Amino acid sequence: MPVDRALDSFGFVYGRSGTARGTTTSSGVLAFNTGFSRRVVFGWAIEDGNGLRNSNADPAATTGVGTYAYYRFITVNPTAPTQVRFRAYRSATISAASAVTTLSRKDTLATVVTGLSVKWLVFGY
Repeated sequence: MPVDRALDSFGFVYGRSGTARGTTTSSGVLAFNTGFSRRVVFGWAIEDGNGLRNSNADPAATTGVGTYAYYRFITVNPTAPTQVRFRAYRSATISAASAVTTLSRKDTLATVVTGLSVKWLVFGY
C-alpha cells in the first residue's frame, strides 16, 4: 500500500503533523515522538491505513462497514512529555445481519494491535 506523506512536516511554530505506524499496548495506548522540544499539549489522529478494516474474521467484511479503529488523545506522560499518546478503540459490526439491517456496533479497546497507521496533528512547544 503506498504511503501518503502529504501531512509529513506540515509543521508550524506550535504544531506538528505527520503519519505514524505502531502497535498499541495492552491498555490500548499508541504513542510516538512528535519532534517538540518541551511538551505536547493536544493531539488529534485519524486512521491512515486499513489496520483493522475488513479482516477475514470480520463478520461484516462483505458489507464494507466492518471493523475500524479510532483514536482519542489522552494525557501526556510526565516522563515522556514530547510524545503524543492516543487511546485506540476498535469499532466492530456485531454481525453480518446487523451490518445490513441495524448497523449495530460494539466498541472495545484496541489492545496489542500491530500495524496501526495514523495521520496526526499535534500542538505543543
